[in-house]
Amino acid sequence: MLWIINSLIYGFFTAVYTLFNQHYKINGYILGIWRGFGISFLFMPFLFFFPVPTSAYYWGLLIFQGWLIGIYDSHLFFSSAKYGAGPTSRFMAITVLVTTFLWWILTPDEFFILMRNGNVFITLLLVLFGFTFCYWQMIQTRVSRKTARYIMPAVFALAGMSIITKYIALGGSSVWQSIVYYLVVATFVSGCYNLKCYVQQNKQLTFEQKIGEIFSARMWKIGGYLVAFSAALITAKTMALRAAPNPGYVTALLLIAPLFIFVLNRHYKIPDTVSVRTGFAMMFFLLLLAVLVNGNYGITD
Repeated sequence: MLWIINSLIYGFFTAVYTLFNQHYKINGYILGIWRGFGISFLFMPFLFFFPVPTSAYYWGLLIFQGWLIGIYDSHLFFSSAKYGAGPTSRFMAITVLVTTFLWWILTPDEFFILMRNGNVFITLLLVLFGFTFCYWQMIQTRVSRKTARYIMPAVFALAGMSIITKYIALGGSSVWQSIVYYLVVATFVSGCYNLKCYVQQNKQLTFEQKIGEIFSARMWKIGGYLVAFSAALITAKTMALRAAPNPGYVTALLLIAPLFIFVLNRHYKIPDTVSVRTGFAMMFFLLLLAVLVNGNYGITD
């Protein structure tokens, strides 16, 4: 049950993370640079307390994870600034479905065991069908379709990140080593990705102008906030995924993120009307998925 607590913490910080650029509306690549390099440099001294991994496979996972983080960060930041945190978070809920199916593909033996339990498997399919129907209804408006198209790379990036995080967490000699190497290596790669994208996007700026924009006085304050809660988010996510039977179930508990965002937007009177009812109906089916998985129904994958 500890993974559920960590998943809920992960969901709360994901809400803060998504709301961040709805408020500040900063270039998403700049936020990705600060998040990537800031977290990496902050936790780099802790590398001396753990042995260096010798597996090339493990290093490959960390590097690939960093590339996915870069894609996820930039799309999420740009989307929340342009379309709002509410629509962005509700569309990101489809990650649950993508992650679950990807995990089943990677663990076919466990999936076939699940299929043998007919009642549970059919119930699971009905829940997933309800989720898919709600998602289809949610993208019927023009604004919703534009949001969905833009955020889709982040959906697949987060699904891949969730699965790879589980392998990274289990591949380390301890949970602490896994967290530290994730926080240092993977985030450093994500910073490199966002730096490359920012340079390509702003070829017209001089080197001094780029440095001035990235390291402005305003960005030092904003970047500090971003690094702090991002480190907490990654730690909670890594611990949850290390213990959860299926990464998709951790992602399902991100349901709390759109709820927090909706409440905060209402409190601060920020417009948030895109596909609200259908979005929460979709998350209702994801909540049923979480109940089904965590009940005593024989689901182990």
